Amino acid sequence: MSSKRVWVSLGAGSVFLLVAWGMWPSDSAVPGVADMRGGRGEAQVIAVETAPVARRSITDVAFYTGTLQSGSQFMLAPKAGGRLRSLAVDIGDQVERGQVIAQLDDEEFVQAVAEQRAAVEVAEAQLEDAEAQLAVRRRSYERVADLRRRSLASESEDDLARSEADAAAANVRVAQAQLAQREAVLRGAEIRLSYTRIRAEWNGQGGDNVRYVGERFVDEGANVSANEPIISVIDLDALRAVTFVTDRDFARLRVGQVTRVRSDARPGEQFEGTVERIAPLLREDSRQARVEILIENDERRLSPGFFVNVEVDVERIDNALVVPRDAVTRHGGQTGVFLLDDDFEGNEAEVRWVPVVEGVRTADVVQILDPSISGRVVTLGQHRLSDGSKVRLVSVERYAG
Repeated sequence: MSSKRVWVSLGAGSVFLLVAWGMWPSDSAVPGVADMRGGRGEAQVIAVETAPVARRSITDVAFYTGTLQSGSQFMLAPKAGGRLRSLAVDIGDQVERGQVIAQLDDEEFVQAVAEQRAAVEVAEAQLEDAEAQLAVRRRSYERVADLRRRSLASESEDDLARSEADAAAANVRVAQAQLAQREAVLRGAEIRLSYTRIRAEWNGQGGDNVRYVGERFVDEGANVSANEPIISVIDLDALRAVTFVTDRDFARLRVGQVTRVRSDARPGEQFEGTVERIAPLLREDSRQARVEILIENDERRLSPGFFVNVEVDVERIDNALVVPRDAVTRHGGQTGVFLLDDDFEGNEAEVRWVPVVEGVRTADVVQILDPSISGRVVTLGQHRLSDGSKVRLVSVERYAG
């Protein structure tokens, strides 16, 4: 491009800029321009809501999640194998202590008991015979002994009669032992026969006499082995919420603390529980300890397997310095509050940014550990503020401390 064309283009551009400058309005005609160009004019006043800094008693609440488990659960299984003739209960049925819930085929066991009873009868008869022989031998010995005292019987006759009486006494003892042995075998056969009637048995006293069938594992007619589970029995009167806590909360929990338990399965309902057990050690893989919370469930509103949220009041702090949760915000990479100057009048004031160290958080307030502040803090409108901003209070306080 020639130098003549360059000068022509520059000349045209200059003329356009001069015309545009002449048409541009003065600073006073454009709001905010004066502020940007020379700082002339008044600073913007931002409408905010505030609340007072207060001192009050607060409670530190720990939140956990867990799963409900039955207060106790066990499996009912036969002690002997056989065919399941009948099953008297099913899932959800009530089970009373000592109730027969199943019956196995018992023909072989009944026959074994009959055989042992017959053996006992034989042993009893043998004992009676031995006792009769003993009576005869003792009377014979007494006659010989009397004759010996009168020198009418020899010493050998006396020894023979005595030995026969002693042998008869020994036979009685043998018969007694055999009878005891047969009776023991009979009792064993009767016990094995009782194993064919499967009963619901558990420990406990008082109102712990009714439980429920949780699961059924076999059907009638099935062949079951000894110790093979048939049903599970659970206690629904008391449940346990099992949760796990970290080492930070481990030191703050103790047995007997009252808890509040909620479940999505029962929206709007709250249940009371008590910390019942705390494991004395933390698992190495998760660095957490098991905690069990006992919950009374007399109305059967909860069931094992429910997912629950647990709240525990771990500490009460009196005379804590607090501000509303809405007052604590992030600014310049720090956590803090916007505090109104103490000397403000009317409904306008200036705020200053104060970084804070937080303590306990509750549903509505935050504890301030440092620094010690007083006055009023901004609870709405902080996103438009900076240190030194001017504000106007537009509402009554939302927080009464």
